[in-house]
Amino acid sequence: MRERGAVLLLCLAQFVDVLGVTVAVVGLPEIGRGLGGSGAATQWVVSGYALLFGGFLVPAGRLGDRFGHRRTFLGGVAAFAVASLAAGLAPTLLVVIVARAAQGLAAAFVVPSAFALVLALTEEGRERVRAVGWWTATAAAGGAAGFLCGGVLVQALGWRAVFLVNVPICVLVLVLAPRRLAGRGDGGGPRVPLDLPGASLVTCGLLAGIAGLSGVLPVVLAPVAVLLLGAFVLVELRSPNPLVPGRLVGSARFRSALVAAFALTCATTPASVAGTAFFQTAQGLPAGLTGVLFAPFSAGVVVGGTAATRLLDRRRTRPVAAGGFGVVVTALLLGTLAVAMGSTVLFTVALAGAGFGLGAASVAATSAGTEVVGDEHRGIASGLLNTAPQLGSAIGTAVVGVVALNTVPPELTAGLLVAAGVAIAGTLATAGLGDRVPQPRP
Repeated sequence: MRERGAVLLLCLAQFVDVLGVTVAVVGLPEIGRGLGGSGAATQWVVSGYALLFGGFLVPAGRLGDRFGHRRTFLGGVAAFAVASLAAGLAPTLLVVIVARAAQGLAAAFVVPSAFALVLALTEEGRERVRAVGWWTATAAAGGAAGFLCGGVLVQALGWRAVFLVNVPICVLVLVLAPRRLAGRGDGGGPRVPLDLPGASLVTCGLLAGIAGLSGVLPVVLAPVAVLLLGAFVLVELRSPNPLVPGRLVGSARFRSALVAAFALTCATTPASVAGTAFFQTAQGLPAGLTGVLFAPFSAGVVVGGTAATRLLDRRRTRPVAAGGFGVVVTALLLGTLAVAMGSTVLFTVALAGAGFGLGAASVAATSAGTEVVGDEHRGIASGLLNTAPQLGSAIGTAVVGVVALNTVPPELTAGLLVAAGVAIAGTLATAGLGDRVPQPRP
């Protein structure tokens, strides 16, 4: 791959952004003790980030298409560094929450533009599939590695290190990126009017939906989210310059990729949440060791993504994606057995399997989705492909909370069985991914 260094740099930036969703989870008790906040208040350290990250991905991607992805990417990385420094030095819990929300907003501008730059740096075919494989594996590994990195950093250096560690990484990206990305994604797209009503409706709808799923006035916000997103669809149908281009909406392959991405995180995020509860509550393990036990999950994601990248050279997209979903289902069923047996080792093996399936199916689905993306729609397509798993994570977390964690002791088996059912349903979405014929090896 000719632009290997630039692609890896973009993947590093995305890894940090996605890592931010879960990295603070293990440290919430320490943050509460250090700054004197209640459990409900400290939860917003995680929810505030996820809320703005997921809520602004779609309009941020469209703005990148309009004003230039390189410019948007560098601005987002700089803002993320400043917000990380503010969170790490925060004197009160309120400042941490506000800084984390700013982190999430900055990450929403970084990720779509970074992915659009990855597509711009690679040629369609095997090179593009390999780059998408790296990107997807990095995204999934970032979310999974948050538990490991968070646990290790909190135990070794304290909770502030969870945020401060981002600063030197962002500085490194800002130093290297201008030269690596010179002349890439600077010009922006055609100067068509921005669909401000559509952008406002989809952003407010996603914000309301994610907040409701996070437990904030769900009876009120859930219907509001449905109404706002319904209004967004109506506005898009009438708009001469819709936020979401009709070419993407009309593609069965792109729609299937979105459903598959949603189902994957909706199934595997509950496994991570259940794993945290199982290790710390049922087994009584400390935060640091709990983080270490998530390392096989992260490794499984990377191995699965790498395997899928190689398989797509020789196999069609559908069987690779369906096979990944099948591994996820098997791993979740193995997890229910581990909970029934009280086996830490078996649950760790189940997490590794879930990670492998997540990595493999994500690469296949994302590769299929990007095949229908034109040069002028890379940002919005990336925003949609990243919003789908964010919503899946939010809904999966909400469901496992209601089904499994609201009882004493937690009904972890029920939560994992529901997640397995979601994975089985997600397997059906792979039928629409199409059958891209792999290119023969030279």
